[in-house]
Amino acid sequence: LGHYLRDTYHIRPDDIVALQLGRSEWMVVAILGVLKSGAAYLPIALDYPLTRVTYMLKDSGAKVLLTDAVVHESAPNLKVDLPDLAFESVEQAISGSCETENPVCINDGSSLAYVIYTSGSTGLPKGVMVEHHNFLNFAGYYQLEQHVCSLTCNYIFDVSVLEILPPLLASGTLVIPPLEVTLDLDAYAEFLYRNKITNTYLHASYLEGISARLAQYPEVYLKRLQIGVEPIRDHSIAWYKAQDIKILNWYGPTETTIFSTVYEVPNDSPVIGEKLLIGRPIQNTGVLILDSGGALQPLGLRGELCISGAGLARGYLNNPRLSAEKFVPHPFASGERMYKTGDYARWLPDGNIEFLGRMDYQLKIRGYRIESGEIEQALLNHEAIKSCLVIGYEREGVKELVAYLVPIKVGTVDTTLLRRFLSATLPEYMIPSYYVELEAFPLTPSGKINRKALPAPEAGAMVVETVYVAPRNAVEVQLVEIWHQVLGREQIGVEDNFFNLGGHSLRAIRVLSLIRQAFSVEMRLSEIFANPTIAALAHRIQTASKDNFKTLESITRIDEAADYAMSNAQRRLWVLDQMSETAE
Repeated sequence: LGHYLRDTYHIRPDDIVALQLGRSEWMVVAILGVLKSGAAYLPIALDYPLTRVTYMLKDSGAKVLLTDAVVHESAPNLKVDLPDLAFESVEQAISGSCETENPVCINDGSSLAYVIYTSGSTGLPKGVMVEHHNFLNFAGYYQLEQHVCSLTCNYIFDVSVLEILPPLLASGTLVIPPLEVTLDLDAYAEFLYRNKITNTYLHASYLEGISARLAQYPEVYLKRLQIGVEPIRDHSIAWYKAQDIKILNWYGPTETTIFSTVYEVPNDSPVIGEKLLIGRPIQNTGVLILDSGGALQPLGLRGELCISGAGLARGYLNNPRLSAEKFVPHPFASGERMYKTGDYARWLPDGNIEFLGRMDYQLKIRGYRIESGEIEQALLNHEAIKSCLVIGYEREGVKELVAYLVPIKVGTVDTTLLRRFLSATLPEYMIPSYYVELEAFPLTPSGKINRKALPAPEAGAMVVETVYVAPRNAVEVQLVEIWHQVLGREQIGVEDNFFNLGGHSLRAIRVLSLIRQAFSVEMRLSEIFANPTIAALAHRIQTASKDNFKTLESITRIDEAADYAMSNAQRRLWVLDQMSETAE
């Protein structure tokens, strides 16, 4: 693939090749092939709206878009706006060259390795340019080992670079689970055990659930657990500490190459209160904590966390103004730069850094850093919205997006149409879960929006007007109870849409888990999206239950006493084994 790209598109250092691929081996082949060609890779999600994909391709000036099909389904539409862009299937491109030796290297450490687009406060995403030496500095610290690693994150986020490249550089193994497996606690725990994964990255909200499930299996393979700037509670990591698993809490924005500091959680002492510790800088990395005037803050005092050193990205692609604003001259080292993170932090007496939150209104939702300004700009583009504000709201330990709207005419906003409007430009994780309509924003005496006076989203959230239809059978009654438990809403009808009531992928995972407990039916996350009403979901469950019964009838029944003695995890493994034998 590297030879083909170089020969066909005359690749030179700093050229960009875009990827729009699913979670498969072709994705890894494409990343490695682009790097070997001498270009930088630009990952694009398959489910990104067409307008977002078009903007990223235009802004980046990508020479070619690699897909895992001969013609990607969106290619005809893209070609209208991008007539000069080449489209290639990875499989087809590989067959276009018979060269099998590594291409001669044409770039160096200062050449671009990849470009990651992140949320932008101006309403458009911004491309962060990361060079080879930036990643190599991180890899040098990471202690490359022959781990068996899982790919948890989407490859459009830079944590995926940590998951993909280090195990391959160390002759380790990379195992790629389907997306629905990574979003299902039972399925992902089983995946970790089945594949003898020794190193994985988990969102903090998964820690306790995964450990409870892994504890049911007869052997522990996990050796290293990685978390990314999330609050850590003793009860959520107790099992991992008891198994002597190394727990690393990383910190670092995309602009400083994956992570810049790390806190290794000690196994022999409890977590320190409610502090969110992000540890110490990695090699060749400097951290300054400065006050508003740019002076160093002493121990214990809060200030802005600024990062310097080998991990600093080149800057933002085609955005010199923002690059100059965020990547500033180092105040104490002539000729060097530092990155202003916009995060509050402070030094602790033991040399660790405590993370204290944001200085601005950037949000972190489900592990993603999001600029609320980008969502607000998308809302203001709707003809019915006069002004708006997007905030993060935490409920039951999960932070969600809430949009407060002042419409041009009260009562004219339809949330179904509004969500559809937003989905044309924003990815799913940036679409608010709640929409609250206000006649006007509450203000402080100085005339600013009084965020503390905003109503709770449950109190004022708009629900799409649908005719209430009561549950008509036992399955629908049980599903109404499940939705009530997950969404926290009253009087849910069987024709109400899950996503219009504040549902999203994380809540859908909880629904799947409760469905499994209530009906003994295995369903995929995609089925919630395809059947977003209780009526449709109930029909799907009833159909699945009949299919499951027929399948299980073909499996030799085991002794009831032995079945009773089995743990849930053992039973799942036994059933899978029996079904495999039956299939054979």
